[in-house]
Amino acid sequence: LKGSPIAMRKCKHIDLEVPTDTEIVIEGRFLPNERRPEGPFGEFMGYYVPEGPNAVFEVLGVTVRKDAVFHSILCGSAEEVLTLELSVSANIYQRLSAALPGILDVTCQPFVNHAIVKMDTQFEGHARQVMLATIGAEPIWAKIITVVDPDVNIYDMDDVMWATLTRCRPDKDMLIIPETPSFYRDEQKDHWGRLLIDATKPFHRKPEFERKKIRLADQINLSDWFDNA
Repeated sequence: LKGSPIAMRKCKHIDLEVPTDTEIVIEGRFLPNERRPEGPFGEFMGYYVPEGPNAVFEVLGVTVRKDAVFHSILCGSAEEVLTLELSVSANIYQRLSAALPGILDVTCQPFVNHAIVKMDTQFEGHARQVMLATIGAEPIWAKIITVVDPDVNIYDMDDVMWATLTRCRPDKDMLIIPETPSFYRDEQKDHWGRLLIDATKPFHRKPEFERKKIRLADQINLSDWFDNA
C-alpha cells in the first residue's frame, strides 16, 4: 500500500521487529495449553457470547510513543463488519473464478453470512454448481447463498429481493442442505445448515425474463426540468 519498505525496529523483550512508527507495542507470549474463562461479551451478530475458555497472553512489556493514539472499534459496527465482509467476498470471488466460468462479482453485504454471487449462466445447472462451490469456497461464513443474473445490482438488496421473488421458484430453486457446520463458535448448532437460492432466469427461457426498460430514459437529463436535480 505504501509503495516502499517500512522502517522497522527491534522489540525490547522478544526477538521480533515492529514498524518504527507504531503507536503502542504490547510484547509478550501466548501460554501453550493454558486457557482461562472469558466473557460474556457482545459479538458482532448483536448477541452476547457466553463465558468460555480462551487463550492466555502473558505481557512482558509495553512501549508507547509520546501522545500515542489507541485506535479501537466497536464490535458489530460498520467499521468492523465491513472489513470482514470485504475479505470474505474477495475470498469467494477468487476461488469461484479460478474453478468455474461466468463469475462476475460477489458481495457479502449487508451481512457477512449471506453471499450474493452475480454470474452469467452458461449451461443448465450452472447456477446450482456455483452455489455448491461457494460452500467449499467459504465453509464458515456463507450460511445463505444467492445467485443472480448480470442485470441485478448485488449491492442493492431491493434488487436482489426483486430477482428472488420474480425468478426463483421456491420448490425447485431453493435448496436446503441440513446438518452442515457453519459459524465456528456455535456449540448449540444454531448456525448449522445452508440455504441456496437460485434467483437467476430459467436457463431455457431467458428472453421471457428480460427487464423492462423505459424508452429514451438514458437520454433524459433531469437538470433540464428540475433546478435541484
